[in-house]
Amino acid sequence: MAENELLSAIIKRLTHALAETFAEQLRRHGITLAQWGVLRHLWEHEGRSQVELQTLLRVEAATITGLLQRLERYGLIYRQADEHDKRMQRVFLTNEGRALAPKVRHLAEDINLQAFGDFSPEEHHQLRHLLTRALHNLTTLGEAH
Repeated sequence: MAENELLSAIIKRLTHALAETFAEQLRRHGITLAQWGVLRHLWEHEGRSQVELQTLLRVEAATITGLLQRLERYGLIYRQADEHDKRMQRVFLTNEGRALAPKVRHLAEDINLQAFGDFSPEEHHQLRHLLTRALHNLTTLGEAH
């Protein structure tokens, strides 16, 4: 790793490596990274609307529709019309979808441990602080002008 390599390039490579490692682990359980995103939100709160999931995942309507169709085909979720607004679809986990949670929840933690496990608590705290600050700098950039 070159000393003059941009920090953003290193962060991009790290993010890619983390995502690829996680995606590989998820594939062993028969789901993709995108499908895990949907399931993760449903494990936290079942019965979200299709639009809520689309917003949370920051994807297009066609993308969430495809993800939900595949998860439904795999028997992990089902959709039903909202009882108050029949035009709205609510998404629920099947027993199989619920049973998958404990099998994959630890994967992200394991990968983080693999990547950052040899960091001291101080290094971990400092890295978290610096990355959070950089993210804040970029997300508030437009607000200052």
